[in-house]
Amino acid sequence: MAFFTGRTGALYLYAAGSGDPVSLPDSVKALKLRDWSLETSLELLETTTVDTAVKSYTAGSVSATGSATLLYYRTEGEAGVQFTEFLNKIMKTSATGVTDSDRVSITLRAGTTGGAADLDDITFNAFITNASIQVSTGELSTVGIQFTVDGPFREVAG
Repeated sequence: MAFFTGRTGALYLYAAGSGDPVSLPDSVKALKLRDWSLETSLELLETTTVDTAVKSYTAGSVSATGSATLLYYRTEGEAGVQFTEFLNKIMKTSATGVTDSDRVSITLRAGTTGGAADLDDITFNAFITNASIQVSTGELSTVGIQFTVDGPFREVAG
C-alpha cells in the first residue's frame, strides 16, 4: 500500500489550451507550486412525485472547480511554467479581454512520478477564473489561481 505526501503533487500546464490535452511529455511542470485542490460536484435533479413520501433523484450535470497556489518566483534558466503564464490568461491589457484561446489544459498529479504516474493524474481543460497576488512582510509572495473545468475530464495516454 502506498501513501502519498504533498511532495509528490504537481501541476502541469499544456502549451495548447484547446481540444484534447497532449501527452504529458509535451506539457510543462509549474515551478514552485505550493498546493492545489480540485472539487467536483454532481447536480441532482429531483424526480419525486406528489404521491410519494420519499424523495428520489436522477443524475444531472457534473461541474468542477479548483485552485492552486504558486510562489511568486522568477526563473534563472530553469525550464518550467512561471506564475505569469497563469496570470496572462485572465489579466489582459487589451480591450478584447478573455477569449476561448485563453482556455488552458492542466494535469494535476497527486501521486508518483514516473512509471505508473498517469494513474495519479487528473487532466482537463479549464479557464482561469480568478488570480490574486499576496504580498506580506516576512512571508513569501504567492499567486493564487482559481479555475473552472471546461468539459469532461480527459484520459491521457502515458
